[in-house]
Amino acid sequence: MVCGPFAYSHCEMTLNAVRLSVWALLAGVALNAGGAGVNASHAGFSFNDWLVAPVRVHLLCASNGPAIHTTLTNSDVERILKKMNSVWSQAGISFWLESLVCEEALNQDYTARMGLPDDLRGLLSLRPVASRATNLFHFYYVKRFSANGVYLGEAMFVKDTAKLEAVPGGIDEPLPRVSSHELGHALSLEHHTNLHHLMYRGTTGTNVDAAEIRQARAAAQGLPWIERAPDLFKRAGELREKKNAVEARRLYSRLAVIPLDDPAIRLSRQREK
Repeated sequence: MVCGPFAYSHCEMTLNAVRLSVWALLAGVALNAGGAGVNASHAGFSFNDWLVAPVRVHLLCASNGPAIHTTLTNSDVERILKKMNSVWSQAGISFWLESLVCEEALNQDYTARMGLPDDLRGLLSLRPVASRATNLFHFYYVKRFSANGVYLGEAMFVKDTAKLEAVPGGIDEPLPRVSSHELGHALSLEHHTNLHHLMYRGTTGTNVDAAEIRQARAAAQGLPWIERAPDLFKRAGELREKKNAVEARRLYSRLAVIPLDDPAIRLSRQREK
């Protein structure tokens, strides 16, 4: 597993979370909205409509827990986020990587229950304390449990061995779809009855209908840590004028993930570097 500029053999890390710089990852995620099989329609949303939300990705390790220990890498996270942003562009919402954390899981004895029908709620006990926070979305990637993914209120868990039923026009790999599906639950959406939809269980479908878009956006707008793109752009410009280049680049990098061909996005991608 590789996180940021560091490599850890067999994830030999302390129980304290290690939060790493992810600007390089963000630059890769922002290049375009591609991803085979993803409906990248923006449903008429302009830059002024766009919502931008932070995501913290946790790659859990477990020296004594094979069901916990993920083998995902930085490049996997980059690819997953890029396709997630393509899926959620239908609703005018993008997600920027606040940090990528490689960390040793707590309660590794729980690996013995992972895969059993009642294993979901106990997944929260795997989270190291130091990397928890309440002002962003959390994704924990592990090796296996009884579902492809689950939203547990405080966090989302996704197994890196997820499998889905392919449907025409669906996404080309499971992890971005499972992650996007769990984000749908985090944004108040329930399961859908059409197998081509993102919120249907267990398929590669990614469609989001108008009612779901309205509901998800309303939920997002109710979270104080999800920001409007034009507000971020204005703040970044003000910081740049004050010669605070470091903080300005941080804000521009959040805008750079938006999969739009827009002058403000093009400028943000230039200024984040």
